[in-house]
Amino acid sequence: MQRPLPQIITNVERDGDGIWRAISSSAVSYPDAGHETVHDVEGNSFWFAHRNQCIAAAIAHLPPDRTLPFADIGGGNGFVAAMVRSLGYRVLLIEPGTAGIAHAREREIDELVQASVVDLDVAKGSLGAIGLFDVLEHIQDDAGALRAMRAMLADGGRMYVTVPAHRWLWSSADDRAGHFRRYTTGELRGLFERCDYTVELCSYYFRPLPLPMLLLRCLPERLGLRRAPSRGRAQVAGEHRPMGSLLQRLLSGEVRALSRGRELTFGASCLLVATRQGAA
Repeated sequence: MQRPLPQIITNVERDGDGIWRAISSSAVSYPDAGHETVHDVEGNSFWFAHRNQCIAAAIAHLPPDRTLPFADIGGGNGFVAAMVRSLGYRVLLIEPGTAGIAHAREREIDELVQASVVDLDVAKGSLGAIGLFDVLEHIQDDAGALRAMRAMLADGGRMYVTVPAHRWLWSSADDRAGHFRRYTTGELRGLFERCDYTVELCSYYFRPLPLPMLLLRCLPERLGLRRAPSRGRAQVAGEHRPMGSLLQRLLSGEVRALSRGRELTFGASCLLVATRQGAA
């Protein structure tokens, strides 16, 4: 029998609109309009589609316990949460942003918690999995956050994480998004091992993207040849067009590799799966 949400997160109350909320919620390093801008492009974006496919491949290869909840922390508009739910998992979406919660509700995510995870009292060992999908780079004390989340996981519970890769790909887009860092797979693996996780998979993905990102965005900005764009909805939409046939062929091999547990050695993003073993 499933535990009711208030037994998993003990300091939330359900409002009349059906959303669970904490008494207070801390500020996060993410632009106020970010969820609205992203929501406009998610459904047709090659980037969001491929990220979901890679996450699904990792979950299929290293599945979490289906009897316990999968918490999508910083889950935004519910794009990943809806995919995870379609795989048969009970999904708790935790998101501080009002717009993100509203869009996740449109995607019929049933258990929505509007709060920053740092303000929640999550019962020890109550979660089978935690997803941090392009969230960790927004947390200044990433190690502290990972240690706190470790206690939320049951023994053998899994953490699924995606982050942007490589400091040399830093651009004004990272500044505007509120990123504190980009990672290499070595840095990401070392961070999780220092926080007492067992890393099961740590791979790059989006192999075709680093070179065009470097040549068309990063270097021109650093050399003063290109002013940092305003990053409005039109700019974001242009970067997130539907996947063409060539790009689809280039990326399809990544999904097959990750579904077999193969780690890729180059890409614009990193994907990690790690397990909590032993006492909290």
